[in-house]
Amino acid sequence: MAISISIAALLLSIPALAAEPAVTSLSGGQQSACSVFKLQYPQQTFYPNTSGYTYETQSSYWSATTFNGPACVFVPQTAQQMSFAVTTMTLTRSKFAVRGGGHMPILGYNGVDSSGVLLSSSNLTSLTLSSDQTTVSVGPGNRWRDVYSLLAPRGLAAVGGRVGHVGVPGLLLGGGISFFSSQYGFASDNVVKYQCILASGLIVEATATNAYSDLFWALRGGGNSFCLVTRFDLKTVVSSKVWVGIAQFDESQAKGYLDGVYNFGKYGAPSDPKAAIIPTILTFPSANLTVYAAAKFYDSLTNSPTAFENFTAPRLTPVADSYALQPLSDYISVTDALQPNGLRQAFRVISSVVNREAVQEIHDTFISEVAETLAAVPNIQASITFQPVTKDFLQHSINSGGNPQGVDPSKAPYFWMVENWTWDDAAYDAIVQNAADNITSSINKLLEAGSWEAGYLYMNDAGYGQRVFQSYPAANLQKLKTIRTKYDPLRIYSDLMPGGWKVVEA
Repeated sequence: MAISISIAALLLSIPALAAEPAVTSLSGGQQSACSVFKLQYPQQTFYPNTSGYTYETQSSYWSATTFNGPACVFVPQTAQQMSFAVTTMTLTRSKFAVRGGGHMPILGYNGVDSSGVLLSSSNLTSLTLSSDQTTVSVGPGNRWRDVYSLLAPRGLAAVGGRVGHVGVPGLLLGGGISFFSSQYGFASDNVVKYQCILASGLIVEATATNAYSDLFWALRGGGNSFCLVTRFDLKTVVSSKVWVGIAQFDESQAKGYLDGVYNFGKYGAPSDPKAAIIPTILTFPSANLTVYAAAKFYDSLTNSPTAFENFTAPRLTPVADSYALQPLSDYISVTDALQPNGLRQAFRVISSVVNREAVQEIHDTFISEVAETLAAVPNIQASITFQPVTKDFLQHSINSGGNPQGVDPSKAPYFWMVENWTWDDAAYDAIVQNAADNITSSINKLLEAGSWEAGYLYMNDAGYGQRVFQSYPAANLQKLKTIRTKYDPLRIYSDLMPGGWKVVEA
């Protein structure tokens, strides 16, 4: 209540700021909210045409499709300041967005236009390892490279992202696939505590056993409909160095490569939970070129002679291979450059059971339809990645208390596939997005015809309009809706913060 009273007092003082040029150009509640932030935290509030504003609305985003122009940007430095921000947005009835890492390439999902305010997590970057080194407390402004860099000198790692500049909060709230997932489940299954801001402004901590255990469950893959997380306490794992690196293959090896993808998904990953792979097929239609890559990971100081035998000589001979024993943080720091900021990006997600014929059909359909529909788009690059998901992966989730995704392990292994399109000219946005929808539809139709579809859609790889929550078990979705109503009866995080997938819309 004290926070609400202090903000109300600030709102009454706003007419004194009428001479502020950036504020007088605004209208509605966002003008009042920006004025409150500027008055209370002048060094943390940024208006258009300032360097801080440009950094927060463009530089921090992975995809240029999500560059945005909010009325102002507020950058809180503590959970208390984030609580102040939420209460301000509620009292002024202003739309807002919250940005963690800025890696989701859907317009409006981690940003907002001039009708609202951007709350940036850039300064919420605390990183603290517990005295017994079993947990690490992570602020939402961190990227996974920051987490791994802190843990590496201690011979530790965390069950987190496979790309360094991916933000911590987005990956965890969507579940999170990790190199370690066959050993430990979703990344979110390894969160032991959330500190978060309820829609009322109250700061709470949620664990599996305290009074907020229902909220804890919802945050393990239920998205951003429930609260704003200002700290994640994660389990650490002992992993000083791992075998990791990327192998590349040319088009002449396509059949053997697809055989290897199938065999690893069907037999390799289920038989050795320390092994993981990210097989990615990249096609450049304007150059009539397709290349094949595989990021290989083995969580041991001793390399496995068999885990990746289908991707090494004599079965396949890479044209290049960086696979080596190294700290995970070293690998992450090098591979970040493969996904630079500032290009235009789009995702779509698909899932299937592991079937060799399905792998071939997906590959052939994706390559041919990209060539047919997008060859005229300058500098277009399209890729599809087969992500193997084992029964062990899903059983770890169940054993750790379950999560909203509720994926059935009995039909595993699965492939959860992400399609990614990259281009650089906004004039082609509609063409690429339409092609992405049509190609995904074509693949889903052939999966349905072959009875290969798997149902579940992984939130963090999904594209606009994909029905993520509808792929969760109906009972889990209803439970999510009940929890959302309990903690946010006024729909602050659904209506005033509209970005992302919302359980009320499912």
